[in-house]
Amino acid sequence: MGIVLVPLYMLYILAVALVVILVHRFITASKFVMIALITIGVLLPTYDIIITNILGAYYCKADPNPKTFIKEKVEYPESIYWEDNVYPGFSKEDRKRMIQNYLDGVHLKTMALNGDDGKVYVYELNSSKAWQPLKALKYDSGKEHFDTVNKIAEGIMETSEKIYTKESMPKMNYTVTFNEVELNPFARKFLYSDETKVIDNKTNEVIAYNRRIMHFFYNIAPDVNVGGRYYVQYPICGVRYSIEGDVLIGKWRLHGFGKHKIDLNDHLFNRYIKGEQ
Repeated sequence: MGIVLVPLYMLYILAVALVVILVHRFITASKFVMIALITIGVLLPTYDIIITNILGAYYCKADPNPKTFIKEKVEYPESIYWEDNVYPGFSKEDRKRMIQNYLDGVHLKTMALNGDDGKVYVYELNSSKAWQPLKALKYDSGKEHFDTVNKIAEGIMETSEKIYTKESMPKMNYTVTFNEVELNPFARKFLYSDETKVIDNKTNEVIAYNRRIMHFFYNIAPDVNVGGRYYVQYPICGVRYSIEGDVLIGKWRLHGFGKHKIDLNDHLFNRYIKGEQ
């Protein structure tokens, strides 16, 4: 990115210098005007850095604090309800990914997911036998391995899927919620925020929490390498990953597929920049 932008920065600096020289020679030699022009020239491409860091510091110090905490870790959660309101909900492909990742039939036997159609989908697996065919395959065996994973997950969906409303769904031991945090209209021009809660439904206590404050790409350092991303992947505060992995899901995780087919950064870019639903 630096190599691509250096010539543009050099041209910009030359343009600012030329304006200062022309104003000094033909309009006014006032020191105040010269300082003002140079200040404007410096701030024009960098003002967002200053505003972003001021707002970031404010929101990171504001409640809730701490931004991330884990009170308890659970090795055998048995049943979890994931409610993702940022996408919002899990599509059919996303639900299959969640089964592939977590529904091992031992640590997690029942999984509930809010769908992208407003319904709640519940899947059950009461033993690990369904995943036995994978033992004969190496994880890195390529297409054969992933075709088998896909086939097993589809089988679980076909044989165990039950559909409910949020009010009628069976009670799960734990709930994981993921929501966007609404910042004020000015701050939203520079920052994005979301929060994850892990709730013990037996006590209704929040046993883990994470609020991320993310900043957008700066004017002076745009996203020219990858493109299509809404924010810089490293948070100003909070942790970047989903904390339920540390709380409810240990080394027993089956696979490392993303929870959604479309990455969150791409999804938010499509929604807020491209205007897609």
